[in-house]
Amino acid sequence: MAEMRIPDWADIDLSKELSVLRSRGESQEIEYMESFPKQAHDLAKEIAAFASSNSGTILVGVSNDGSLKGLEDASTPEDRDSYSRRIEGICRGTVKPSITPVVKYACEDEKTVLFIFVPKGNQPVYYANDRPYVRHITESRPAEPHEVIELIRKWLPADQLGEEEVDPFSQLLSELSSVIIEILIYGEEAEQRDCNPWLDMWRSQFAQAASDLRDIAVNDFAIQKGLSDKLSELADILEGVASVTLTMGMWNDLKDNTTKAVEKATMIRALWIDTKALSEASLMQVKKVIIESARKLSNLCIRAKDGDYVWRNADSFQAEVSEIGYSLLRISYYNLDGIKENLGWELQTVARNLHLVETIRLYLDGGNSIRRLVEQVQHYSDELNKIVSLVPVDSIRIL
Repeated sequence: MAEMRIPDWADIDLSKELSVLRSRGESQEIEYMESFPKQAHDLAKEIAAFASSNSGTILVGVSNDGSLKGLEDASTPEDRDSYSRRIEGICRGTVKPSITPVVKYACEDEKTVLFIFVPKGNQPVYYANDRPYVRHITESRPAEPHEVIELIRKWLPADQLGEEEVDPFSQLLSELSSVIIEILIYGEEAEQRDCNPWLDMWRSQFAQAASDLRDIAVNDFAIQKGLSDKLSELADILEGVASVTLTMGMWNDLKDNTTKAVEKATMIRALWIDTKALSEASLMQVKKVIIESARKLSNLCIRAKDGDYVWRNADSFQAEVSEIGYSLLRISYYNLDGIKENLGWELQTVARNLHLVETIRLYLDGGNSIRRLVEQVQHYSDELNKIVSLVPVDSIRIL
């Protein structure tokens, strides 16, 4: 049978993988929509939920059962531009704070599917029509009040908001630190995320980071402190990574530019972020997050002893482990020597492995890949508990 011709405007790799992505079913990271919604809120809540909880992909033109429906009116550049403008309007208007997704198209059996890659936002909670949303396995739903509080609580130590009063420039640096850390997390994981859907997900994170940096660069304090040009230069590099066309032989260029982005982000971090010590309140909050994360991971490992449980809930299990790793990664980039010397470095190693658990592929191999996954997570849990055990209860000191 002749191979189907893929239009020039469709992504070749996504087109080849579309049938596999449809067969996996909806999950913590994937949402199906049969058609482009007539009501902006229906798409906005999905985007807000992913931005609040974890990066994810929305496939428009796929039914809830994974069957291929295809998108209407996507054959011309004008049609596709219209979809892009509608998505942009939703992400800049209906969703608050604004978020920058990556939009692509894939084709299968002469039908078109719209891919919307939503990055994890650098703000704690995202709203659609003034309601907070979170992602829970296959559902995007309004966040409960206690969930909003918990999301903000997790976000606070990473943004140095433990102090009672924060001057405007410190607030600016807090916002900048959140973006820089996001760049470092995904930039340093690039080689482990070199295939889809992870490749496009971290590139969408870079696109969002570039947009956030440009917003910060026009701030009066950024201009006065001579920071504006450096942020714009980094944004240029990030946009180059996010917009590069994925073709044979492109990986070296993508890798080189990603390395440049990490180097420049590291320099900005050293000059502007590491110079400001965390407050005692922030250090206490960081310590609490580490301890509670270790307990949560241990509980997951206990549940994972039932292999059938992991097999039935594999996507959810991997997503929960990765979210724990993500939370720990964010705080690991700060100077935590006030709790324990070299704690940040020790924590980052374990947190990185936990965050990458979501990229581990499982196979129909008699449960072998499931067992290896559970063994790995148990090992990381033991390492995290070892770190916690070496942190003295009264260890907080201001540097």
